[in-house]
Parts: sequence; C-alpha cells; structure tokens
Amino acid sequence: MLHTFLSGRGRFVTHLTGWVLLALLLFTLVSGLRDTGEVLGRTALNMVFVVLMFYSNAKILVNRFFETGRYRLFIPLVLVFWLGMAALRTVLEQTVFGGSVLDGPMPRATPKQLFLAFSLSFFLLLLFSTVYQLLENRLTLELRHRELQVQHVEAQLNYLKAQINPHFLFNTLNNIYAAATLQHPNTAAMVLRLSDLLRYVTYDGRHAQVPLEKEVAQVQAYLELFKLKSEHEPAIAFRKEDQYPERQVEPVLLLPLVENALKHGDLETNPGAGFLNIRLENTRQALAFYVENSFDPENRQKDGAGGVGLENIRRRLELHYPGRHRFAVQASGTVFKVTLEIFYPQTDYHIA
Repeated sequence: MLHTFLSGRGRFVTHLTGWVLLALLLFTLVSGLRDTGEVLGRTALNMVFVVLMFYSNAKILVNRFFETGRYRLFIPLVLVFWLGMAALRTVLEQTVFGGSVLDGPMPRATPKQLFLAFSLSFFLLLLFSTVYQLLENRLTLELRHRELQVQHVEAQLNYLKAQINPHFLFNTLNNIYAAATLQHPNTAAMVLRLSDLLRYVTYDGRHAQVPLEKEVAQVQAYLELFKLKSEHEPAIAFRKEDQYPERQVEPVLLLPLVENALKHGDLETNPGAGFLNIRLENTRQALAFYVENSFDPENRQKDGAGGVGLENIRRRLELHYPGRHRFAVQASGTVFKVTLEIFYPQTDYHIA
C-alpha cells in the first residue's frame, strides 16, 4: 500500500499535500505573534528552505553520492550543505526580519542561538529527507523487480499459448484430411466446426481469462468434431456439475486435455471397449476437471511437435495458478487419467 503514495501520481499528490499542510502549520504557529504580512513572509521563506533542502539532499546528495557508495564525498558535502544553509537562514532571519519571531515575548535571541536552532531543525529535516529517499529507492527497485517478474511470466505464458495453436491445428487437420481422403460425408461440417474452434483458440486465446462456459463450449465442440469423423458412435461421456459457469479461467486450458485423450486413446482402434470419460466439477471452492480414457500400452504414440501437451499445461498452471492447483497424470494398465484442480480462496472465488 505504501508504494502507492511513493510512486507516480500518488507521489506528486502526497508531496504536494504534505507541503501545503506544513505551510498551514507554520502560518498558524506564527500568526499570533506578528502581523499578517510578516507571517506570510516568514512562512514563504521557511518553505523555500525546507523544500530546497529536502529535494537537494534527496535527489542529489543521497541519490548521486550515498546510493552510489561515494560515502567519503557524501558526508562532507552534507555537512557543508547543512551548516551552510543554517548560517544563511540565520543571516536572512536577522537582515530581513530583524531577529527571531519570538523576540518581544522572550529575550532577544543572539545569532549563535539562532544558528543552533536552525541547525537542529535542518538536521532533522535532512535526516527525514535521507530516510524518505532511501525508502522510496528501495520500493522503486521492488516495483521494478515485480514488473519484470510479471513481464517474464506473461512472456512464458504467451510462448506456451503460441505452442498450442499449431499443435491443435495440426492434429485437427490430420483428422479432417483422413476424413477427406475417405470422402467422408461430414467433411464439410468438420471444416466449419474447425473454423469455429480456431477462432476461439486464435482470438480468445489471447485474453488473460475467459468465462468457463466458453471454454467448456469449445470442449464440447471438439468432441462433436471427433464424432463427425467417426464411423461408429464413440463411447464418450461428458458430465458437468457447473455451479459457476461465469467463473473466469485461462483460455485453452481444458481443451488440450481432451485433445490429448482423443489423440492417444483407442476409441477408433478399439470400438468395443475404448472409452473417454470427462467430468467437470465447478464449485465455490474449486474447479476440477477429470479426463479418463482407455489406451493401448503397446501402441504408444509420441508427440511429433516436440513435447507440446501435458507438460505445456503443467507449466501454464505453475505460472498462472502458483500454489493453488493440482495436476496429476496416472497410467494404470489400459486406463490413462488426468486430474486438474484449481483451488479458490474463501474470500476470492474469481467469479466475474
């Protein structure tokens, strides 16, 4: 929260408000001791010294000497600046106003006493200025570090999403090509469905998040596309328990899991026993997506695109949902299972 007041427009507003309040305080303290004209003059002179010393120390002495490790120069320069400004203020106090503002109610202050008073107040001012600038510099570095981390994560996510598009396209085009070579009557419908899917992957896939119902609709569309090219009715079951369809998720997150199951499963080669079971459970606390399919252990297909698939999803989950997801892959006999769970805090359900 503090960085909001020490950066950008927030810093300008914070500084301006602080100087205005200080000027009002100084004016109020002196207003009962002198006439209005002198009070305004003293307040203006004091503010000139305060602002000048604050920023000169912070932006020049601290940033150019202390922060760069040039301590042997910083210390004498600060001493000269501090005592020099105190001496100058003492001279102006006597020449412009004829003495201290307290002269009259109290015994007249000597130049030495004025110099000591200004030295003490200026020392506190420089100390505050130094601490403030060091704090601002540390917070600025932290903000830049966070921004770089966010940019790095976004770059990784964009790279992983970019991998999905050709991977998805090549697999689907292979299916349509196979249907076309056999002059399948549903080839035209498959091309139309593919167009809708590619529109989602290409355009909606650029967004940081999309409604869950839109992602689920594409999963269903991909299943229908697969069914169109099948000679027999494949044993595919998709069960949904979706209480929050408007919940936001990263786009093209569930679709690759279904694509992977269809690509590596045995629905087409084992029509009697092959199956694909998909279950979606979207509750207040978590989003769970389970994919279970049969496969032939003796016919292990390898991904020719170079590992794009489950590892891609695993990495995206680590980047986008760190510390609040579970992704498990299990192969047992002729059954392959994938479990994806995203957990939501009780105070933040990520529902639009």
